Amino acid sequence: MRIVILLTASLLPLPALADAPPDAAIWQYKVQAGDTVWSIASRHLLSADYIPQLRTDNRIANPRRLRPGSVLSIPYAWVKQHAAAAVLDAQAGPVSISGSHGEALSVTLGQRYASGTRFHTGRDAMLRLRFEDGSQLILNANSTLTLEQQAYFTSTGAILTQNRLDQGSAGSSVIPNLLMPSRYRIQTPSAVTTVRGTVFRVRSVAADDTATEVLRGKVNVNAQQGEVDVPAGFGSRGQAQGGRPIVLPPAPALTGLAARAEFNPPLLRWQAGAGETGYHLALSRADGENEQLQERETDAPRFAPLLPGNGGYRLAIRAINADGLQGFDSERPLQLHAYPLPPLLLNGPPAQQQRGEGLLLRSGASVAHPARVQIARDAAFQQRVFDGELTQAEWRTRLPGPGTWYWRAASIAPDGASGPYSDIQRVTVTGWLGVPDIQPAMLCSRRYPIDAAHYTLRLESASGAYEWPAPQPCWRLRDLPRGQFAVTIRIDGEHGYHAVENHPPITLP
Repeated sequence: MRIVILLTASLLPLPALADAPPDAAIWQYKVQAGDTVWSIASRHLLSADYIPQLRTDNRIANPRRLRPGSVLSIPYAWVKQHAAAAVLDAQAGPVSISGSHGEALSVTLGQRYASGTRFHTGRDAMLRLRFEDGSQLILNANSTLTLEQQAYFTSTGAILTQNRLDQGSAGSSVIPNLLMPSRYRIQTPSAVTTVRGTVFRVRSVAADDTATEVLRGKVNVNAQQGEVDVPAGFGSRGQAQGGRPIVLPPAPALTGLAARAEFNPPLLRWQAGAGETGYHLALSRADGENEQLQERETDAPRFAPLLPGNGGYRLAIRAINADGLQGFDSERPLQLHAYPLPPLLLNGPPAQQQRGEGLLLRSGASVAHPARVQIARDAAFQQRVFDGELTQAEWRTRLPGPGTWYWRAASIAPDGASGPYSDIQRVTVTGWLGVPDIQPAMLCSRRYPIDAAHYTLRLESASGAYEWPAPQPCWRLRDLPRGQFAVTIRIDGEHGYHAVENHPPITLP
């Protein structure tokens, strides 16, 4: 089933104009005061030879006296034009470009690509093309698009662009032209879409299934089910509802989605809204609109993207309804603050008891990898009694008195900034008459906020490598070898969650 998506901002190539429907190939020119047939021909037509046919087609009795406001029908094929090209405006991820004969072309920003050029994007990739009138097309990940006829109408600023989307999805922003509507057309294996000044998306879901989603303006979709106009806020999808327009999902509320994360990958979760059966997600850097990092679809309201490092990111999430149509985007900022990793702790489990007020802290801190330690009376660390820097693996201090105390540690980056803190450690001083519950010394890292978490400790030295799995991120020191080791901790959880922490070398006593 062949579908063509014509955007009323679309342009058909010159050879195709003769075969196109009259409403798709005819410019309805509105006569201005002072216009004559000759002035119109001089300004807009390729040749004055079209004047006799223009007079006949429009039944012009007096070519020198045209009534202002009346409308003349002029074929697009007669209007002044030249061959046009698309400019590569932005690109991220693996992208390949080939010419009309299959030859590989360079992927160069600012390069003009002519008719016959074929673009392919890989996983998490995207590219943006800019046409001669400023209209844009974004080719999303895992998509293939071929530029077919491209023309620019020099006297009106309109364009004719016909493109073929063989697989994947593309979004378009078509600039309206009030003088002469551009002809912007996208064809998939199952539909043709035509627009006039609009923002829309087209996805080739299967050979007989095309999804069109209109965000602004109006789109004409011509598919096997028939021809239908799709207004803003509606979509059309293959056999769904007989091809009739379907209301698009609104921008999701994303209730519960955190704006800051201290774990990488961050586990992003939100509350699903009514009618939301899935989500399309795009992740990019906050300071680079063209630097898309990931593009995914998920059935569940969660996302765990592995990020390249600390910094600001931007999430664009849109809901998918039961008909498989995607709606409007919700954009949210995300700040990752996961590095440097908290130092490994060698004291014991997070809750400890002791008789005396002397506190010995053992960690992975060193001169090369200093740490910041806070000690407080409360778990919120509002009543701090110590807040300072450690540069040695063992450090002793004296607590102000008996009772329960809390401490935590964060690594310090070379620029002096602190990373995220470790899990909060609780120490209860029972006094010398008390009977504390003494726990064995342990090597501990921080817990991840994921379901069914499982941790694997890997120690490497010149003599070999060792691994210990555990349901909690703590391992008894007496079960571990002594010496200096490079430390890696793998974290796995439900729904395929996977993280890796690479720590500085540490000496185990």
